[in-house]
Amino acid sequence: MRNNSIIEKKNLLFIYLIIFLILSLAISAVSLSKGVIDISVSEVFSILFTSNFSKTINESVVFDIRLPRILLSFFVGLALSISGAVMQGIFRNPLADPSILGVSAGSALGAVIPIAFAIHTFHLLVIPLFSFIGGLFSSIIVYLIFIFTGRKSNSILLLAGIAIGSFLNALITLSVYLSDNPFQMRSIFYWLIGGFESTRWEHLYVSIPIILISMLFLLYKSKEINLIMIGDEYASSLGINVNRTLLLCLLFTSLATSAAVSVSGILAFVGLVIPHIVRLIIGNDNRLVLPLSAIMGGFFVVLMDFITRIIFSSSDLRVGVLMSLIGGPFFIFLIFKNNLVKRSNL
Repeated sequence: MRNNSIIEKKNLLFIYLIIFLILSLAISAVSLSKGVIDISVSEVFSILFTSNFSKTINESVVFDIRLPRILLSFFVGLALSISGAVMQGIFRNPLADPSILGVSAGSALGAVIPIAFAIHTFHLLVIPLFSFIGGLFSSIIVYLIFIFTGRKSNSILLLAGIAIGSFLNALITLSVYLSDNPFQMRSIFYWLIGGFESTRWEHLYVSIPIILISMLFLLYKSKEINLIMIGDEYASSLGINVNRTLLLCLLFTSLATSAAVSVSGILAFVGLVIPHIVRLIIGNDNRLVLPLSAIMGGFFVVLMDFITRIIFSSSDLRVGVLMSLIGGPFFIFLIFKNNLVKRSNL
């Protein structure tokens, strides 16, 4: 009976994966054709599959501007969503997301530094490189705090992440305040909002391999995350090294988050909203939650980027703003929902 239930859930997962992959391809096809320069969908497919790379205007628009932007937005959504799902699992907290360890704040500070010192013009990858280093550096500090306090409680990780994140955000605010160059302030502001307007193929080359490796590792650890969700003692009794699994999962979520934030800026609430919706759809088994969160997260960010680029093109609204407008109310909804659940259990 239990085997039949598992098979049914796997079949359901397969159906959902196919649905969201098809939706992602559909919205990508429309996004490739729509914009300041409208290109028919048939011509888009012709450019993609039969192009002779003559670099006409339409080919340049598709290959150099729209296609890398769509691909990057998909993988950024994938990275943030699967990272959020893992953190909600290992912390047993539905309100956890990738920013909880200060990774997003560290990546943001890393991006602000080259802009503030005007060295970001040296190369396209200067900001992503500094941002990636900043995200990893902040996560390492949090890990060290956790280790030096004896690894007594996961709550120490949460508190350390919040503290480090607040400190780094204060440094970001200070750097903006002290900047007397309006162009630098504008560049910092636009990067912190988050978006894909400046996407180039080089951004994909440096971020996607890290995201894919991190995703594969986290999927591999999904069964162990299930056991940790039940309880640390229960997982240990089944031979799981809880601290080792915890730190490895946090390392790879930090890698994925840093790689994503380094090329997109801060996209709030993706890692919070998507995994929670997935759990409502398919349950709490992380063997199902993680892959579906990844694909649904990719679709969600592609869709949000399409909406900001097409529907709000006249207002120059960036995708990070739209994410916050959606994520803020959803976060409040989660708080009330969890409060009601706790009261009903009393």
